[in-house]
This record gives sequence, C-alpha cells and structure tokens, in this order.
Amino acid sequence: MKDQELKQRHTQAGLTGDTDPEIVETKAARPSARGGSGNWLAWWAIVVRITITMLGLSVCMSYLITETAFWGHSSKWTNWRNYIPRQKRVFTPHELSMHDGSNPGLPLLLAIEGDVYDVSSGWGFYGPGSSYSLFAGRDASRAFGTNCLSRKDHLTHDTRGLSEKELAGIKGWHQYFDNHQQYVKLGVVELDPVDPAAPIPPPCEDAKPRPK
Repeated sequence: MKDQELKQRHTQAGLTGDTDPEIVETKAARPSARGGSGNWLAWWAIVVRITITMLGLSVCMSYLITETAFWGHSSKWTNWRNYIPRQKRVFTPHELSMHDGSNPGLPLLLAIEGDVYDVSSGWGFYGPGSSYSLFAGRDASRAFGTNCLSRKDHLTHDTRGLSEKELAGIKGWHQYFDNHQQYVKLGVVELDPVDPAAPIPPPCEDAKPRPK
C-alpha cells in the first residue's frame, strides 16, 4: 500500500520510476541562469545610461566654460575624423604631388618621413600662396629639420648629413602632425630610394623660420 501511494505521488509530480527525487529537488532549488543573466544585463544598462549622461553633462559644461567639447584638450584622440574607418592608402610621389593645392577639388596633403597627412584644414598655412606651401604635395622632411625653404635641394626626404638637432626637429614635426586635432593621417608615400652616391645637399645659411 505504501509503495503504491509513493508511486502515485511521483506520477503526480511528473516523475517516472527511473527518476531520482533528489535530482528533481536539486533542479527545482537551482536558480534560473536566465534570470541571473537578465539581472546582469539590467545592471550594465543602468551603468551605460549613467555614463552617457555624465559624458553629455561634461561636454555641455565644457562648452559653457571653455567653448570646447573636451575642456580645452586637443589631440588626435579628440579629432572625430580619426574614428572614421578608412583603408590606409599608399601614394606614389606623382599622386602626392597632385594634392599640392593647385586643384581646389582635391584635399591638401603633405608627407613627412613617409607618412601622408591631410592638412586641408590648414590651407592658410600650406595652400597656394601661403608661406609654407612648398611642403604641400611632397615629402620635404629635410626642410622640416633645416628650416631651409629657399633651396629646392632641401625640399626632399633625403636626411643624410643632418645633425642630431635637425633630425630631432624632424621627429618633433612628425609628432606634431600625428597628434594634431584636425590633421589626419591617410597613409604612406612610396619614396624613391636615396642614391648613396648622390651629393648631400649643402647647409642652408639663409634658413627661414620653421612653420608654426
């Protein structure tokens, strides 16, 4: 009689004869994984909303106080153009020369140590008729180190014979363009190899001030 009653209870609970009651009890007591995941996602959603709200308030306050979005800080990280997915382009010297500002329909480009940057926002500095238009459409790394804009043989990527100070100047300008808030790196230029037998450009005695 007791065995029959126990069997009937198991049947009502959805158990078969092969089912262990302890397993069923364990499953019933186990918390739902789906419910735990939902709570975790809900907490993250709250964190994201709070973060976005705080960032929005920070930007608004920054505009009110400094008239900039990031409290006066400017670098390549605050340049939204750097976050646009784009494939890095490889320019030939001829292709680069077409971006010297002579065609207003093309972006204004310059190169330093082989890296090509879009400096269209600095048209007043590097566009046609400006003081430093000679840098546009080419890699004139040597001139960035020597500040010599009056000699064409310094408007080259050939940096042989430069002093440590001049080479450091080139590195400094390279970093300047790389970290600029508005200039964007587009790719590289395939520079012609420098002939080691070619004469080294002589020092420039009437060097002009470097661009600001």
